[in-house]
Amino acid sequence: MKKKLFILAMCLFSALSANAATWVAIDSGSPEIQMFIDTDSIKYRSIDTCTYALIYKKGNNPTKIVYAKSDFSDDTAGIIRVEDFEPDKYNPGFYSKHSRAFMKDVQYNSVLSSAHNFALALYHEKAAEYSPESMDITNIKNVSNYLPTNSRFGFTDEEYKAYIANVKDTVLKNWTTTFSTIYTDVTLVVSINSDGSYNGYRILDSSHNEQAKRAAIAAVNLSAPFAPFPEGNAPTRTLNIPIKFEQKMFKKYVK
Repeated sequence: MKKKLFILAMCLFSALSANAATWVAIDSGSPEIQMFIDTDSIKYRSIDTCTYALIYKKGNNPTKIVYAKSDFSDDTAGIIRVEDFEPDKYNPGFYSKHSRAFMKDVQYNSVLSSAHNFALALYHEKAAEYSPESMDITNIKNVSNYLPTNSRFGFTDEEYKAYIANVKDTVLKNWTTTFSTIYTDVTLVVSINSDGSYNGYRILDSSHNEQAKRAAIAAVNLSAPFAPFPEGNAPTRTLNIPIKFEQKMFKKYVK
């Protein structure tokens, strides 16, 4: 049923939108809300920030266009402007890089978190105008002295190993690398709740390569939510899993 609603909505918005736009359905975090991001509207205004446009539809309420902003240096996102969606007036490039928004941690902003992660996954393509040399000036949640602490929370050895392997296999499939990230490694501590929901990340260690960091973060963001813990484990527990992304010349590894 949900799939049919998405297809129907996509057809509707395609028919309405007279201006050039490429609308892609993204998860809103609620079955009552349908949301789409215009991939053509994603613009990196600096190394760390980008803006984009969303279509937002909740139940039978009027369709809205949401202009939003993400800051990847601290994983925050905010809304610049909201208005009724009028296809003939849609203009995703109206705002400047100085547009203001009330920025909040994406972990606490379910509506914007999917858009934020989607834009981050397109970082290599959308931020291509910025040279790799200039990307080392930022510091994305570097906490080299952060040590993950874990208990297995009732996992058997076999369950624990199988769960960690499943997480890493999923992340590997979503990890996109480029020539500029050869011979780099990034270690993230990925926090996963018992229901499989993503509880954020920390950078434990990394090469001094901004693109490699972003590629690793994007891989984790795109992989969420993860599989829930095996049945019988405490429902409110959280695992902190160190994941190392290592790229060689022709191969890449998630350890």
